[in-house]
Amino acid sequence: MRGNFHLFGPVLTLLCLAMNLYSARRLAVLLKTGRAASAGLAALFTALALSFPAAHPLEAAAGGAAGRAFLWFGFFWLGAGFILFWVLLAADLVYAGLGALGARRPSGRAWALGALAAAAALTALGLAEAAAGPRVRRVDVPLAGLPRELDGFTIAQVSDLHLGRMTGADALARLADEIAVLKPDLVVFTGDFSERRENVPESACALVGRLRGRYGAAAALGNHDLPSGGAPGGGFLELCGVKVLRGRAYSPAPGLEVGGVDDLRRAPLTAGRAAALAGELFRPGRAAVLLSHRPQGWETVTGGRPALVLAGHTHDGQLFPFNLLERPFFKYFYGLYRDRATEVYVTSGAGTWGPPLRLFTSSELPLLTLRPAVAPPLKKI
Repeated sequence: MRGNFHLFGPVLTLLCLAMNLYSARRLAVLLKTGRAASAGLAALFTALALSFPAAHPLEAAAGGAAGRAFLWFGFFWLGAGFILFWVLLAADLVYAGLGALGARRPSGRAWALGALAAAAALTALGLAEAAAGPRVRRVDVPLAGLPRELDGFTIAQVSDLHLGRMTGADALARLADEIAVLKPDLVVFTGDFSERRENVPESACALVGRLRGRYGAAAALGNHDLPSGGAPGGGFLELCGVKVLRGRAYSPAPGLEVGGVDDLRRAPLTAGRAAALAGELFRPGRAAVLLSHRPQGWETVTGGRPALVLAGHTHDGQLFPFNLLERPFFKYFYGLYRDRATEVYVTSGAGTWGPPLRLFTSSELPLLTLRPAVAPPLKKI
């Protein structure tokens, strides 16, 4: 698995290059450019595609504002180039369909300019949606076996912030302000709080100290929190006063057990460790909450028993049409689900990974209110 993880960057780079070259070729055909202009388009889009893998080296070499601009543009074009690619692909399919039906078609130039305008508008929409930050989403969670004294207990879930060079302390400060208004009983982090190999902002620890509920804060680690060498992660959060749960559980409030696991693809649980964690989590007369960054694999711990599983990782696709393409690969993708007596909430996350865009998806800060289960809940909201 570790080897596959390291292949992600090169594969993404090649995919980005292929999409950009497709865009250059289709624009050249539709605009009926000459040979020199076509070569120029191919060179331009090749350079744009390579701005993504070059982003980190250029940032390190340039430093300061120029370095940050290189980094931002490289990751921005990763998303913007993808949007242009699928808009052109959709336009090509429609254009071919009109021709097959014998319908009158606009000129190739008009079609290309329309596709460019649509891609620009969608990219602007994606930038605006990401810049808007997370919206509070209030969700009532019916939980079988919930002690009466915990009726109305609130949990604020922070997931997939990806704090680092692209997401700075200002995003963390906005979250802290929002949580101060919400006044939850407990704050939980469900992974990918930060970007591996990137330094968190100097002010981050003080801000994390404000991300607390009445009963403190707890965390599980995501794939981006775990260093590639497999060394323990989460030390930063521990230093900032967050209870980091790595295959163990604790009781933050009377009648409540909260457990957590590392990303279950990077660090799968053995059968013995899963059983041991279940023994800590499921105690008579107590409600159980399990933090699992990846919305897969936690069934070995819960076994269908009454519990609330909080997960993230999927970002709800982040960029359309990934929210449609990725959904078949996850049994639980986004929203509230029920697995036997276990409630599962998968959040779209508080931030973005890579491109600073969100298209037809939103960042969110879920505020989950625990309620005694009095009727079978809907499968998904």
